[in-house]
Amino acid sequence: MSAIYAITRFLTFPGAAVRAMWEHLICKICGVPVEDNRTFRFDEMCSHIEHELMPKAGGAFAISFVPAFFNGILAFLLCIGPMLGLFAFEMSGTVSRIVYIVAYWFAFSLYVNSYPTVEDALNMKEKVYKHGNIAQKIFYSPGFLGCFVGAYLEKYCVTFLLAAAALVVFIVRM
Repeated sequence: MSAIYAITRFLTFPGAAVRAMWEHLICKICGVPVEDNRTFRFDEMCSHIEHELMPKAGGAFAISFVPAFFNGILAFLLCIGPMLGLFAFEMSGTVSRIVYIVAYWFAFSLYVNSYPTVEDALNMKEKVYKHGNIAQKIFYSPGFLGCFVGAYLEKYCVTFLLAAAALVVFIVRM
């Protein structure tokens, strides 16, 4: 694991904790044992929990896609409030700016920690494309593509850079 990956995970610890919570919940729903639920550690599983691979295509899709989906929804909701406050109602002041920056940082951390591990994305690929029927392949393809590409982008900290650029744009607009 690279030092930059560890730094980005610890700078965005709220998103890492929320993502690990979603992952843990899905493992419990699918009946998959969790081997290690420590979220913050110095290896490639930082911001993820270690679990057995999902045995079915639906579970493999859920463990990869659902945390990204819910983190994205939460981050979007956190951004809407400050955007409405800044641009629609022209709110200003030091306290409101601090609240906006904290909301954007939390949304930033959720976006950065959205995607699955590469191992989970590859497990989803195997379960859906090798063992799934044609309907599953068609249904899961868009989510798989996003999760698969996002897993590699997150592995090399590109999601951190993209989210940081978006955060700078929002803060500059303040």
